[in-house]
Amino acid sequence: MKNLIIGIIVLFALWLILPFIGINTSYVIPNVIEWATKFILPWIILYWIIRLVKRLEK
Repeated sequence: MKNLIIGIIVLFALWLILPFIGINTSYVIPNVIEWATKFILPWIILYWIIRLVKRLEK
C-alpha cells in the first residue's frame, strides 16, 4: 500500500512539473505507463514466477 501511494505521488508530481519544462504530460505519462506495462512488467512477473518455482522445488 505504501508503494502505491508513493507511485501516485510521483505521477502527480510529474504531472505538475513537466508542463513547466515544456513537455506535454497528456502524451508522455500514458506512453510511459504503456511502455512499462509492455516491457518492464513482464520481466517482474517472470522473476516472481521463477522464485515461486524454485520455492516449490525445495
